[in-house]
Amino acid sequence: MAHAEPEVTLTPVELQVGFDAFIAASKQLEQGYAELKARAAAVDLELQVTNRQLQMALAERDAIFAALPMGVLARRSDGSVAFANDEGERLAVLIQQGGIDLKKATAGDHAFGGAAVRIAKAALPDGELLLLEDRSRMHALESEVRRLDRLAGFSELALGIAHEIKNPLNGAMGFAALLERTPEGPGVARHARSVRDGLQRVDEIVRSLLAFARPEQRRLQTARIVTIVNDAASAAGLPLGRAVIEVGGELRAESDVLLRVLAVLFRNAREAGGDSVRIRVAAQVAEANLEVTIEDDGPGVPTELGDKVFEPFVSSKARGTGLGLPLAARVLAFLGGDVALQNPGQPGARFRIRMPVARTIVQVREACA
Repeated sequence: MAHAEPEVTLTPVELQVGFDAFIAASKQLEQGYAELKARAAAVDLELQVTNRQLQMALAERDAIFAALPMGVLARRSDGSVAFANDEGERLAVLIQQGGIDLKKATAGDHAFGGAAVRIAKAALPDGELLLLEDRSRMHALESEVRRLDRLAGFSELALGIAHEIKNPLNGAMGFAALLERTPEGPGVARHARSVRDGLQRVDEIVRSLLAFARPEQRRLQTARIVTIVNDAASAAGLPLGRAVIEVGGELRAESDVLLRVLAVLFRNAREAGGDSVRIRVAAQVAEANLEVTIEDDGPGVPTELGDKVFEPFVSSKARGTGLGLPLAARVLAFLGGDVALQNPGQPGARFRIRMPVARTIVQVREACA
């Protein structure tokens, strides 16, 4: 037989004490919850501030990396790219197009296709950091400095040769002129004329050497482009109508220099393509400079001569001196201009001349000899 639990009877006082304890515990719990809620709000606010500071720091980092002239690229050990700024992405593509495997590339300078990139590497815990510097401009400047150094050496050599030859040449030409006037018969006079013609050719070479060595001594005169092209075509022996000029405006330029370089280019085109060669000359003003493009329909300039056509004494012709284009390039450089071959190894040579322009008025199109 189960025994019944004894009934507990609380007095009103005990009930009041228990109720008061419950109320006190509830208040403590409510206060603790309020404190916890306030603490959570404070922590959330701190997190928001920290988050904003982190976002600002990341934005500043990205802005700094984006403004860097150097490419920054972080690669993980599995080959994936963890980070790359804009310059790093550009140079990575440029290197890949140049046929260089960036994973296997060693640190140092790498030149390819007219461009150059310097690579530096540093180890990371899970990969490597690559610093890429575009050295293309510096590479081109260094090449230009080497070219100018060679030209300076050639100038000294040309000046020395010209001075050594000039005096005996003048004497030989004087004796040839006297011999031509002697009454020994027409045969002697004819041979004397041949001697004098040959000496005059040598004298022209000496004058070219002197002009190459001292471009600053040339006298500057301006003329209309159409007139200069006409005179150059005539000097080169081009048949009438073989050259057509397109001029954007009534342009003027230093006549002697432009005539010389055009005559050389026209003569080279005629000798390479024959009397049937056709030449198109286009002139326009671009950024306060006169740009003249000369394009013929001949065989073009061989690739192996493309980088050397403006070097002294380089010529594909048996009797050429190799001074025509180098002299023109030297004088153009003295005037603040230049001349460049734009398509080596392709049919139809295309040259671009750039030099200061004097004046531009209206557009004309004229055919010239």
